[in-house]
Amino acid sequence: MKPSLPSNLTKPGSLFLLTSLLFVWTLNAATQSDATPRLPNILLILVDDMGYGDPQCFNPDSRLKTPAIDRLAREGLMFRDAHAPHSTCIASRYGLLTGRYPMRESYRIISPEKITLPKLLKRNGYHTSMVGKWHVGFDDFKGNGGTAKQTMTGGPVDRGFDEFFGLWGSLDQPPYFYMKNREAVEMPTEDGEGKYYWSEDRFYNGNWLSGKIAPGFKHAEVTPRLTAEAIKYIDRSSHKEKPFFLYLAFPSPHGPWVPTDEFKDKSPIGVYGDFAIQVDHSIGQVLQALDDNGITDNTLVIFTSDNGPVWYQRDRLKYNHSSASIYSGMKADTWEGGHRMPFVVRWPALVRPNLVSDSMIGFTDIMATLAEVVGDPFPEASTTDSQSFLPVLKGDTRYQVRETLIVNFKAQAFRHNNWKLITQKGPGGFTHWDGNPDEEPDGQLYDLAVDPSEKNNLWDVKPGMVKTLLSMLEVEKANAK
Repeated sequence: MKPSLPSNLTKPGSLFLLTSLLFVWTLNAATQSDATPRLPNILLILVDDMGYGDPQCFNPDSRLKTPAIDRLAREGLMFRDAHAPHSTCIASRYGLLTGRYPMRESYRIISPEKITLPKLLKRNGYHTSMVGKWHVGFDDFKGNGGTAKQTMTGGPVDRGFDEFFGLWGSLDQPPYFYMKNREAVEMPTEDGEGKYYWSEDRFYNGNWLSGKIAPGFKHAEVTPRLTAEAIKYIDRSSHKEKPFFLYLAFPSPHGPWVPTDEFKDKSPIGVYGDFAIQVDHSIGQVLQALDDNGITDNTLVIFTSDNGPVWYQRDRLKYNHSSASIYSGMKADTWEGGHRMPFVVRWPALVRPNLVSDSMIGFTDIMATLAEVVGDPFPEASTTDSQSFLPVLKGDTRYQVRETLIVNFKAQAFRHNNWKLITQKGPGGFTHWDGNPDEEPDGQLYDLAVDPSEKNNLWDVKPGMVKTLLSMLEVEKANAK
């Protein structure tokens, strides 16, 4: 629609001025219509072993202060029914990067022919970078005490990333060293003693296993170092012609719990809380880098965690804090605490602030969503398990992204709307279970609409629903092969 003109420009003697203004207006209109809107920068932040109940925005009763994560939620959209594809580190990352359920194939390494998030974005003009914990395999290197090589192929830069700085895997498992692209920054040549690892009732006690370590490697410096690398990448990429995709995969607050002096004794829930507060602080520094470079409005930020926390019942009682909020279980469990994740999307150019959605989504859905965001035809859609949640980001918070979802790969947790089926007895992971297997039903069935904490097993009460869901699960698994 053409703009109206001031009345004084319609008077005699104004013809030259009027003609000039109309020429300028026409030129500007043509320029704007021909311009292609810049694709958003994309920042995917994945933290490690942080529970749904840790960020205050997801759990008002949390005893942790998480101002950076809370800021993202305040300025963006919170998904309250978001799930990792598995309740442990490696398989969860596989699903996130490939858009595929981990049960489809060996999830410890990504096959070179498979589509990945960085491949998808790279073919749409993005520069792609990863900083942090990889943990989905290299050629001829399994980690966890294995022998590192100076040059390691099959990692991030061979699966779609233009550059990589980070770790092969978890910070509690040797060998300990940094990598840049395919090269070890410093080879792990020294013998590290490690610290006390096992205790009576927890997977780790905030420490690390002994093994090979690079001479200059210090566990407590890893989170600050990765934060600095991410900020450097943002600073040098913010105003280049290409948009960027940065996958920032913190190896924290997964153990070892090694907060720097600045954060020691800052939380009311012990050293885990100190470390979680430090991770939130690092996220805040990265968000500040977006602000400082003036690119916050058109940067799509996704924040989530890879799986549930290592937070035992004794921790809940000792600290009066539930790292999984109202949900039962923790890391490695098929109960909700193992895989229901805090999940926030902020994109000021599109997403209105202070939105909340209860639509069920999974990490695998990031792939189809980003494909739609960048206008990719996504021919690989049929080989993935990905559904786009872009309609939710556009404001339709009641839009149902999916009706079904599969979590884990041996004993599955299967969702159909609010019904949840578990094909095993007990939590199946790190939670100490007091149940008697001989007296328990063959599986578990919960109505999450009325029983989100999974306390009332309906397996024997609703055999018809069990049969229906088992049949649906078999169909879903067959389609996923």
